[in-house]
Amino acid sequence: MKEISHYGPSLCSKFHEKLVYVGYGSSIHVYDYHTGDIINECNIFHRNKVHHIRICTAGYALICGMKSFSVVKLDDLMSCSEVLNNERVIAECIISGEFSYECTQLYLLTCYNEVMVIDFQGKIISRNSVYGERSLLYSGSIKVMSKDEVYVNAGTVMGGVLIWNLFTAHMMHNLVGHIGSIFHVTLSDDGGFVASCSDDRSIRLWDFKTGSELSIGWGHTARIWQLKFFNDNKNLISISEDCTCRVWSISTHSEAKIELVQRNVFEVHLTKNAWSIDVHDGDMIAVSTGNDGRIKLTDLQLASRHGDEQECFSVQDISRSTGTKFENGEIIKGFQWYEFGLVAVTSLGNILTYTTNNGWRFQMNNTKFISYCYVNGVSDENVAVFSNNSGHIMMLKFNDDAEDVIAKSEYHASELSKTNNCMVCKYGSSHFLILLESPNPKDVFLCLIVNSATLAIEEKIPYSKPHNFSSSCVEVYQDNVLVGSRYSTLAIYSLKSGSNPYVVRRINPGDTTTSIKYIETVGGKAIFSVTNRDGYYNFIKINFNLDLHEQDTPVTVIHSNKIVRGFLEHAYMDSSGDYIIHGFKSNLFYIYNETKGYEITSEACGGAHRQWRLSSTSDGWILVYIKASNIFFRRFHKRAIPETLRDGIHGREIRDIAIKKDKMYNKGYLFCTGSEDTSIKLCHFAKDSGRVTTFWTQRKHVSGLQRCAFINEDLFISSSAREELLLWEVDTESLERPFMNLRQVLPTSTTNPDLRIMDFSVQFIENNVGFILAAVYSDSAIKAWFFDMRNSTFHLLLDGKYETCCMLNVCLVQYQENLYVVTTPTDGHLVFYNISNCIPFKIKNQSVELISDEVQILSSALPNFDLKLPVHQSGIKALAHAIDSSGRLKFYTGGDDNAIGICTMTIEESTGKIEGHISAFKPNGAASTITSCGLIDQGKFLVTTSVDQLVKVWDISKDKISLEKSQYVTVADTGSSDSITTEDGSTTLLIGGVGLSIFQVPCE
Repeated sequence: MKEISHYGPSLCSKFHEKLVYVGYGSSIHVYDYHTGDIINECNIFHRNKVHHIRICTAGYALICGMKSFSVVKLDDLMSCSEVLNNERVIAECIISGEFSYECTQLYLLTCYNEVMVIDFQGKIISRNSVYGERSLLYSGSIKVMSKDEVYVNAGTVMGGVLIWNLFTAHMMHNLVGHIGSIFHVTLSDDGGFVASCSDDRSIRLWDFKTGSELSIGWGHTARIWQLKFFNDNKNLISISEDCTCRVWSISTHSEAKIELVQRNVFEVHLTKNAWSIDVHDGDMIAVSTGNDGRIKLTDLQLASRHGDEQECFSVQDISRSTGTKFENGEIIKGFQWYEFGLVAVTSLGNILTYTTNNGWRFQMNNTKFISYCYVNGVSDENVAVFSNNSGHIMMLKFNDDAEDVIAKSEYHASELSKTNNCMVCKYGSSHFLILLESPNPKDVFLCLIVNSATLAIEEKIPYSKPHNFSSSCVEVYQDNVLVGSRYSTLAIYSLKSGSNPYVVRRINPGDTTTSIKYIETVGGKAIFSVTNRDGYYNFIKINFNLDLHEQDTPVTVIHSNKIVRGFLEHAYMDSSGDYIIHGFKSNLFYIYNETKGYEITSEACGGAHRQWRLSSTSDGWILVYIKASNIFFRRFHKRAIPETLRDGIHGREIRDIAIKKDKMYNKGYLFCTGSEDTSIKLCHFAKDSGRVTTFWTQRKHVSGLQRCAFINEDLFISSSAREELLLWEVDTESLERPFMNLRQVLPTSTTNPDLRIMDFSVQFIENNVGFILAAVYSDSAIKAWFFDMRNSTFHLLLDGKYETCCMLNVCLVQYQENLYVVTTPTDGHLVFYNISNCIPFKIKNQSVELISDEVQILSSALPNFDLKLPVHQSGIKALAHAIDSSGRLKFYTGGDDNAIGICTMTIEESTGKIEGHISAFKPNGAASTITSCGLIDQGKFLVTTSVDQLVKVWDISKDKISLEKSQYVTVADTGSSDSITTEDGSTTLLIGGVGLSIFQVPCE
């Protein structure tokens, strides 16, 4: 059994020259942070996680774990797969470590505020501590200033910071002010400042010489885990449980007043806990690691690295630059960005251009556009379109440097009584469209086809406007125009037929549709991204091969989700296949990678209620916006370094894992994870490398996940607290990315449910009519439902309770013409209910399917159980079943009592009732609770996971439980697993908890 990949909490990171060394589980990962390439993965410890990395000038690294440490050559870290022989273990927990000034000895600070001086071979030379000091430490650091000057900075569990001299054992300061345990304390390189952070969410800056408190920094909304001075000790960076890192300047107003001032906030990790931070002073790049397993690079000079990121012009600045006198109150009313720069119009009809080389220039005045004017255009054609509310349009085409207007055209839309919207989009390689809308519902929706070179209007198409329609965005696909509107409405017009539009209403619960973007064509159907200002986004599939009006469902929603970042204005797929969104959150404009789950950049522009436009450039994006009557240019350059060195999974514990086993997908398999963070991730793992790619993060659940499972090739179910059970439909037709759409929600018993659906199981009905769903609840309730595929509705079949204890597992099992609901409560029993005569279906001989009787579906009470078989002393946490070669029904169980059981079931011929006995039992199957189990290799072996972080493979042939393999996993709180056996006979295991590990078990 071999681990092929691992994703989980990373606790430390360290820059050294052009490389980054990251503690990842019990290994060190070495990256070239300029390219993002991983150079090597080197296993350091047998079990302990890497907590601490220090590198000395002699080419060695000191790596510390809980009670382990290792001194490793940097060359070995870059070339060896493991250096386990270097591991040394001490009796105390290691808080911090450091090399001596001459790099000949090690200093290890323990949790008892003692420093061990150790040579490279692990021999303890001395133990240094302050006499009489007995504080327990939560954190600490060692600062080596010179050969004879070494300071210990100790953070206690009781809120004090102790500073003492290593060689004299003299207590210099006891810094008091924090409330709660000290989570980190560090001394600046010049010995001027001490910085500390604690449970009280504050950062405190102290004078090292006097011990006086200089300043307190507030801003983090949760516990702060690490601090670091950088930039010649002028700045401090912090990282927190709130998943942000914050940059602080140490502002020296005078010797009497030194202040910590927050300068920047960067969102770096998901959900909960970002653990470590380091800064490359030369490049001003930070690397952070967190509970989600992501290794994130942050540009600390994002707003100033190129020098042209920000420009601001007032109306007075523009007036002086152009030599044109502006009237009092004249302001910028509209603008459009091009490769050469900007085209803008003022409230008095003055049309201006701006270029980087020549600045502002007055072009002309047109009184038709006084006070009210839209500005749109086609950027790659250098065409600007001006329109007013009276139907007047002026088109200008500029040369490449905007020095000259090379074409001009004007038009008045007499077909419209008034205009309240003008939209422009490119159409083919030589034309563009202008779409004009009137607020008068009786007016037509006018489309103009314009030649991009001459600006001549070649065709006018008057369309009918749907009822209650107010256009907001447009996209062109072939000869079809897709127009978004308020009320989540989409109208599809044909440029060839000119027929009435095909209208799709209420695509999602939001209001205004903000963007429509073509993504790809799959199976002859076009896929589009549709976004909504309220944060919803959908992917829809449209069949343009036939007339839309002649099809039953020409438009299908294949993906739906909602962001958690405020207003959503636009989205698109980038070249790497990531879904990039932008919009506004409070006073910030943001650009966010929705696929990977991190913020790319943001700008404090004042919020959404202003004129703004984001345009793509050859080097990134530019945001143009108006604030306080000034026009701002904010350039976002493409980063020279990657955003991440490794992508993570969840920031909280993975509660369940489900592999889509019906077929391979892109040389691997799709799988879903359900987490305590309430989200579901749809991912892919490569069969050979184990590399995990996350496609989507679904946020429909409002409570932590409990169970998830694929029930056939298209459907997936997830359950959680608040009686949430969601049925999803997965679309894998596209090889670029799968899609996942919510199909139905299970009805709840009350309007304010508080029960957890602990588990579920399904049995499909023949001819794909639907399926029976059995669900068990935390209050001992057991319910059976029928899901009708034809109208996508759930119907309650059975309702009852076991006793008073919580139900943990359930499975629907068809055995010898009977259908059983089998449950495992917390009292350690296997409980069997025969529901064959209680449901309006009959069992088909020698089949695992059911046949509908076509009778009215009514709910009834759950029958009494047929069998209650005691197996474990307490709760049965893990359950699997199979029918063996001799036709016997077998159940495999793992419990809270650390035991593994095999139960064999038969049908008593005289009574027709099920009977069973324990055919094998392993009382010491693990050292702690067994949390999951599963059958592999055609039922010959049983895989179990347990809280002791051991994955075990058991030979269960001949009704015996014999250990075959045992493997320690880095995943803490090991609680979920799934497996798939491939055609070559090998099995891939996915193990989840706080992290995710993927193992391969070779065929026997």
